[in-house]
Amino acid sequence: MPSYLEETYFCNYSHPSIQTLARYLSEKAGDRTALAKTTFYHVRDRIITGYDLYQTRASEILEKGHAICWGKSVLLIALLRCNGVKARFATIPVHRKFIKPLIGRFYHLANSPYNHCVVQAHINDRWTVLDPVLDRTTYEALFLPRQVPWDIDWNGKDDCRLYTEHVVGELTVHPDIDGTIREKAGNAELPGFMASPVNHLLNKGIWKKTGALDKKSLETGACP
Repeated sequence: MPSYLEETYFCNYSHPSIQTLARYLSEKAGDRTALAKTTFYHVRDRIITGYDLYQTRASEILEKGHAICWGKSVLLIALLRCNGVKARFATIPVHRKFIKPLIGRFYHLANSPYNHCVVQAHINDRWTVLDPVLDRTTYEALFLPRQVPWDIDWNGKDDCRLYTEHVVGELTVHPDIDGTIREKAGNAELPGFMASPVNHLLNKGIWKKTGALDKKSLETGACP
């Protein structure tokens, strides 16, 4: 049986940057639930919503400062495991319309159903779903105006599970994080030489709408 605490190639929590952040988050928390909440909100809001290649390690996601569902999930798992909280990778099949508020007409690029990536953390003696994909700014700018029937916050007890109106199947747990990421969680992805410029284009459109484009430009010294 998997321990759900092990380090893997993509969940590389021995990296100094992961270790430093995990220690910082642990020092701010009073118990395991508080630690999980602090870690969840850090990944949700400090890693802004933006596309990247599937095969990206947790340390690279932290360095880039942006990710979409699979990347944020890998980073959240790495930070939780680093602090001794069992966490595992999971997917939920959803109709591709779920992503339309984020990328508009480009949602047709996604396969349907689409395997949306989330985390399950073992908190309060149960496996709890955590979905950190949308930072608050992105949610308020692109999703809340459409009156979506869900919220992005987590109360530390119940499942934080988004996209309820487009779910078309049951949650699936993937014990092998690395194998799942290498298989792109069962989703389609353009070849790398094409995916990178497409991601660049999608992110530029998202960040222009949310105001993150200026922030990313300041961080990198140039437009992403």
